[in-house]
Amino acid sequence: MKKIMTRLAAVFLVAALTLPVAAAQNGKGPWKNPYSDVTESQWSYSYIARLSQAGILPDSDKFRSTDQETRLEFVAALYAMHLSLGGKAVSGDSLPFTDVPADSADYDAVLWAYESGVVNGVSETSFNPGGSISRQDTCTMLLRFAREEKLSLCAVDDARQFADSLSVRQYARTPVTVCQMSGLVNGYDNGYFRPAGFITRQECAAVLCRLLDAAEQKPEAGALTVDLTDGAYDSLYDGYTAPPSGLVEKSDAVDLSYFDDAVFIGDSVSLMLQYYNASTKALGNAQFLCAGSLSPANALWNVSSSSIHPSYQGKKMLVEDGVAACGAKKVYIMLGINSLRGGVDSTSQDLVTLIDRILAKAPDVSILVESVTPMAASSTIITDSLNNTKIQAYNDKMQSICEERGWYFINVAEVLRDKDGYLPGVYCSDNNAMGIHFTYDGCKVWVDYLKTHAPEALK
Repeated sequence: MKKIMTRLAAVFLVAALTLPVAAAQNGKGPWKNPYSDVTESQWSYSYIARLSQAGILPDSDKFRSTDQETRLEFVAALYAMHLSLGGKAVSGDSLPFTDVPADSADYDAVLWAYESGVVNGVSETSFNPGGSISRQDTCTMLLRFAREEKLSLCAVDDARQFADSLSVRQYARTPVTVCQMSGLVNGYDNGYFRPAGFITRQECAAVLCRLLDAAEQKPEAGALTVDLTDGAYDSLYDGYTAPPSGLVEKSDAVDLSYFDDAVFIGDSVSLMLQYYNASTKALGNAQFLCAGSLSPANALWNVSSSSIHPSYQGKKMLVEDGVAACGAKKVYIMLGINSLRGGVDSTSQDLVTLIDRILAKAPDVSILVESVTPMAASSTIITDSLNNTKIQAYNDKMQSICEERGWYFINVAEVLRDKDGYLPGVYCSDNNAMGIHFTYDGCKVWVDYLKTHAPEALK
């Protein structure tokens, strides 16, 4: 009986969300699209239209569908929904956050969210309004909102594990499960949820539209509802298992077809791998998005005539756009040496941001981070801020992040260093200069390592 009711509720919710736009406009007539960057062909059009009609989205000439949703934007949307559901406006009190001025347009939204317990600051005095919101934090705010508004969320699915459920932070475990069971959020086609990944504005529109449906529809008598109590579903995670991630161990070599859906992202070090593959086809039909001097930092800059970005089919573009355009399913990334002078922490954080951008544009890809390879003993660019010790610290940091985020870590550097930790001279094409680029002999060792260190789940 439970299964039948669950499936019926699921069918009802899906039907409600797939109505033509004109059927979900609260009697206000055809929607006049104010957004120059929103077209009827995009999957999120009906969600954006409905929220705009309901007054939940702000007036603007652009929506920025694939941009990451900020904390302020999400809170403002929740406050607008609170008002549309008949909630009271707030005024008069003050916030402890110094980064939300009293005269800002969304001050009341933050005040309401803070006082109602829907959101907290990132510190006692900071709200971080422009910070991107993660998927697990989105779920946390959705649960708190539903509880504050006294909503009943129908269970449209049984609780189930995502491949990376154990990566969900403790505070967000029940919220993620609540949102999954109630149909507010879904995982990706590959079974992952990516809890720490950022949510895009169009993804957010879809979630908010589902929440609006739930708020406007009273559950039928006897309908199953989810438990909004803190910690209600935490115990489920005790029985979950973690998928393989982090360091990839040696296994039988894969054949060339394994790399047919792979793309390699890198700087001038990886450019030599690209040239080697063009000459030997050692990596089959693998694609490359490489550019000399590319770094985790400058990869985040806007594309311009002077920017450092890779090209795809002759057009310079952002890395994430290149990944989406090329259709790859496996994304190998080796970046970092060009920004390590600025520090391990900042370089690793920039790489995480870049990967999150890739996943926002191509959510079903698998991420494989390659360790940055060492410098030769004859390198003329070794300094206190750029050396093999610093490179190893960065690699250790990225391996730890990969384990936490459910990404793969390919430690190719371990076969490209001598007993003293340097890139062997026989593998280095620019000895007594930069001392970081490879000969074809070095590329062969690199390729052989990649072939014998492929994740079993991707074979």
